[in-house]
Amino acid sequence: MRSAVLRLAFSTLRARRSLFAGSLAAVTLALMLLTSAGILLESALRGHGEPNRFHGASLVVAGNADVGLDGKEHRPGFGDVEAPLVPRPPVPARLVETVRGVEGVRTAVPDLAFYAQAVGSDGNPVTPEQGTRSFGHSWASARVTPYTLRAGRAPARDDEVVVDAATARRGGLRVGGPVTVLTGAEGRDTYRLSGIAAGPRGGLTKDQSALFFAPDTAARLAPDGDRVHAIAVTTAAGADPERVADRVRAALGAGPAVTVLTDTGGTEVSSSDVLFIDTLVFVVSMGSLAVFVALFVMAGGFAFAILQRYQEIALLRVVGATPRQIKRMLGWETLLVAIVGGVIAIPAGAALAGPLADALVSLGIAPEELKVEVGPWPLAGAAVAGLVITRLAVWSAARRAARVRPAEALREAAAPERRMPRSRLLTGLAFLVFTGLFLAFGISMGGLSGAGLAFGGVLTLLIAAAALGPALVRPLTPFVGALLRTFSRRTGQLALANSTAAPRQVAAAAVPIVLMVGFAVSALFMQTTQQSVAADWAGQRLTASHVLLPHDAEGLPPGVAEDAAKLPGVAAVSSTSTAWVRTSVHTDEAESVTARALGADANVTRALDIHLKDGDLRGLTAGRAVAVSVEQAKEYGWKTGERIRLRLPDGTRRELTIGARFDRSLGFADLVVPAAVLRPHTPDPLLDAVYLVTGPDHRPSLDRDLARLTKAWPSARAADRDQVQEAGAAGAVDETWPVYLFSALIAAFTALALANTVVMATLVRTGEFAMLRLIGATRRNVLALVAWESLVVAGCGVLLGAAVAGIVLSATSLALTGGIHISGPPGFLLAAAAGAVALALVSALVPAWRMLRERPAR
Repeated sequence: MRSAVLRLAFSTLRARRSLFAGSLAAVTLALMLLTSAGILLESALRGHGEPNRFHGASLVVAGNADVGLDGKEHRPGFGDVEAPLVPRPPVPARLVETVRGVEGVRTAVPDLAFYAQAVGSDGNPVTPEQGTRSFGHSWASARVTPYTLRAGRAPARDDEVVVDAATARRGGLRVGGPVTVLTGAEGRDTYRLSGIAAGPRGGLTKDQSALFFAPDTAARLAPDGDRVHAIAVTTAAGADPERVADRVRAALGAGPAVTVLTDTGGTEVSSSDVLFIDTLVFVVSMGSLAVFVALFVMAGGFAFAILQRYQEIALLRVVGATPRQIKRMLGWETLLVAIVGGVIAIPAGAALAGPLADALVSLGIAPEELKVEVGPWPLAGAAVAGLVITRLAVWSAARRAARVRPAEALREAAAPERRMPRSRLLTGLAFLVFTGLFLAFGISMGGLSGAGLAFGGVLTLLIAAAALGPALVRPLTPFVGALLRTFSRRTGQLALANSTAAPRQVAAAAVPIVLMVGFAVSALFMQTTQQSVAADWAGQRLTASHVLLPHDAEGLPPGVAEDAAKLPGVAAVSSTSTAWVRTSVHTDEAESVTARALGADANVTRALDIHLKDGDLRGLTAGRAVAVSVEQAKEYGWKTGERIRLRLPDGTRRELTIGARFDRSLGFADLVVPAAVLRPHTPDPLLDAVYLVTGPDHRPSLDRDLARLTKAWPSARAADRDQVQEAGAAGAVDETWPVYLFSALIAAFTALALANTVVMATLVRTGEFAMLRLIGATRRNVLALVAWESLVVAGCGVLLGAAVAGIVLSATSLALTGGIHISGPPGFLLAAAAGAVALALVSALVPAWRMLRERPAR
């Protein structure tokens, strides 16, 4: 019996190739993307930027950023993408002598890392190829780095410096010549370039610039205190680094606060490491998207294919086929589709991984160090996923087809039932309830977290729209048809009648368009809306007349604020800086979290309008209280007036009062800490911005004074309120590239699904077209009818997709801003709608034109 069912499945696939071509293409494309995503995921997990700055060390003693306020280590979850970006805290310098006394240790070199940036011969700060990071170090630590002296000599005097070769080349610097160096401690000073160090190719020199000073000079320029960035250890000849590391851990006895790393590349976070994290997020999202869209598309495709086969299934039931045999036959058909698709897709996906990795690198999503490695697990995972996806996709349609009694099946085959099945109706209503919960809880939570939760409703709303499709297109079809009748009364009327009589077919063809418009527009417009809101709020928040921002630098030296305060016409200056702190929370998941804190001084209220919700900023400006955002206060259970515990970047613990809560935190901060508390305990603090408040005797020459100041401080640039908004909007453009890639993937899937469904619906109308020709309709008349019907399908799909996007974006905007603010490129929405209409027309007209080339039989 099983062999008979298998033979029947084979014969069905051969006889109805057109019905299964789209499903085969959908599963093939999905498995290609899953295979590529799996290969890239495995490659990104294995990869890291090499070589690292401690390439010459056997092991490194460094601080542990994952230790909570309870003194225990709390490993971040997989979804916490910011956790790897938190810098390691410094370690006590007294540990150097302890490490040196451990058996097997040859050298223990304290490493100092502080802001130091060279100014090129053109007067502009010299930046690395990627990013703006530039650090100064002691030449004593050069021996544990991959840098070697290539020209000149090591720095021996206080006024000498060595720079890496890439920095010297970009800045036009020559050995023996002067070079201006910007630092946090001295502001700016002139040094003599005593030598040039050759760094490794790629990796490190692309990520950061390196300047080496004499040991005494480096100690003076480094932040004050008895702590060092890390301790680089080399082991004695023949010693096992792992055993030496164990002895060092035992000798230190510092608990989890200090860690000993044998993988020295994990000491610092490089730009390549950040891009590897971006790559992981992208490929996981791409794989998840492939699974969801494949299920969505294939479920609709299989349901439509089975709908076209009701007469065939009815005859099988009449001749004695049982429901179990019908389901088994459909299961074998989908299994064969999955096998054929996997045979094609898995090798193709493995071949696609390389070009896709190159594309991610070119867009700045992945690092250049990403090396594609094809292992067995992604291939096996894709094969299993293909089987699971196809079986899940056909399950509902096969179950319904198998449960129909023979007489009912014949009746439905002759005249399809207009009433929606109860199971489909209940499924659609259930997902509508889920959508309502997503949206309601997201709006209630508020902030970015609430907006993200509300955005999750787009998936459930799309599933609800697919399930309730026939009921949704019924009221839309007359509306769209009324528009068509204004252009073609007779043909449009007939197209409207056909569409009204077959809501399930219209819905099946419209669902891919709903996905194309609803998901793609929601994903892109959510991000562009956040960017637009952040830029608007930044302009509204600024009350100072001018602001100085970093230019080709990680931050501004404190000397910039000191010089700005001396300008004529400036009544007050306020500056802000950021640092990572550990703060106590009231949640079931954690006792404390790592948060990025904004340090604000006493003049912040004169420069910024922080939009207080409750409390006041007197405690903040006095240095005894913090201010928290409403969103984070809700998430972490913070209340105004309670005490909050903090561990500052250097390990110092403080307890402050929550003095106020504020809203409109997007693009600003979630935790504002007094600068007098934060900066003294922040290694090498730099300023994020310097705000200038002008008095009533504001001088017209202030702009000229600012021009002279920025010339003296080339790492600073001046901006007014409009320029701050423009800078915020321009800086967010690059962040939309991943969303555009997602949209392209969605378009590929939905275009395939739409073309498959429309082609199938057209091919089964051979008899109808022949009858129209026999009663006098010309080929042009029939093609016009097909075109108008396609426009009805496209119109319903676009309207439903726009409704899905509008509902979800309104909810995310309410969560984010408390009102409805939707912003995005209108051309993208128009292009998606136009593409859907064009694809629907082409998919219907091409097969119809080929069918009509033959003369109808008389």
